[in-house]
Amino acid sequence: MSKGNSKAVALREFQQIVETRRAEFQNALPAHIPVARFERVVMTAIQNNLQLLEAPRRELFNACVKAAQDGLLPDGREGALVCRPSKGGGVTVTWQPMIAGIRKKVRNSGEIATWEVHAVYENDEFEYELGDNPFIRHKPALHNRGKLVAVYSVATLKSGEKSRDVMSVDEVNAIRDRSDAWKAYKAGKIKSTPWVTDYAEMAKKTVARRHSKVLPMSTDLDDLLRRDDELYDFKGTTDAAAREPQERSGIKTKLDALALPAQDAEVIDAETGEVIDAEPTAGTQQQEQSPPAQEEASKEAAPADDGDLAERAAIILENLDHAPRGIDADDPAQVVAYAAGIEAAQAGRSRRAVPPEYRTENRQAEAAAWQAGHDYVTVRQQGGKGDQ
Repeated sequence: MSKGNSKAVALREFQQIVETRRAEFQNALPAHIPVARFERVVMTAIQNNLQLLEAPRRELFNACVKAAQDGLLPDGREGALVCRPSKGGGVTVTWQPMIAGIRKKVRNSGEIATWEVHAVYENDEFEYELGDNPFIRHKPALHNRGKLVAVYSVATLKSGEKSRDVMSVDEVNAIRDRSDAWKAYKAGKIKSTPWVTDYAEMAKKTVARRHSKVLPMSTDLDDLLRRDDELYDFKGTTDAAAREPQERSGIKTKLDALALPAQDAEVIDAETGEVIDAEPTAGTQQQEQSPPAQEEASKEAAPADDGDLAERAAIILENLDHAPRGIDADDPAQVVAYAAGIEAAQAGRSRRAVPPEYRTENRQAEAAAWQAGHDYVTVRQQGGKGDQ
């Protein structure tokens, strides 16, 4: 069978999967997006990038389901299905919301009044100033705009307060160059990346991602912005919060605690807006939490002696209505963390709010188990098969 025929067969097979599992899309999609339209957009996206069919079918389908859950279309404007290298060779698929999709969700969220993100080209008229009276003035050239030189983000909060961020192309490229996806593309492990096909969109999303760290975000919006973390690496860059402390110190951040272990994780001081590079100490973590939060975290993640832990794990496994996945069920610590993740999801806590005690190098397996339990509840609530 020729390579072209093989791709055609694979395309038909995936279309059959989409048709037979239509109910999962229907359950995930918001009412204003017809399932038939969503399916057409999915198949068009795959036809335009047949490398997607080299990924495992389950991963490709799950990426489509994530798009449906976000209420966005994988049409290259609101979002895209993106190939990236898998650890075992080959490719896997990531659902990547684009800046148009993010702005659409922001408009519908009520968290921010307006949010504009734009690209600046070398022949545009552009001025910006920091300090006591920051401003941005941008008059795009009507013809021959030249090369892209900067991107910026302006958000107007419900209070009327404005927040701004500006990034040069050099700053954007510094983030791009350290990302796993870009390294894989340069090494020839993947055939394309949005950094090549949609550079301006990726640049705009980069400044939006950085700006979002100091903006009030709902959990849904925060999760949406972080769908494609592997395409970025903010570690080591100069955060805009350090350049605008006077303006941003009054903005109350609502970002959830970041899950461990992320190499590019940053902790933002809610009072100063500064980026804290070092891992917080146990004492610092306790000071940042309210007493009820400390008590809850200690209940969920405090180390216990082996006998007590084994007894708790046995009770949990006996009462679970499903076989836990993604964990070592013979490890009592992972079983207890898995159950804690389930309880956290049922209570409405973010998947990124991994208890601080799990965010240490020697408890990474428990952190992953906590998130696996959280994922089980999320999938089940969204109509999926959480126990398969």
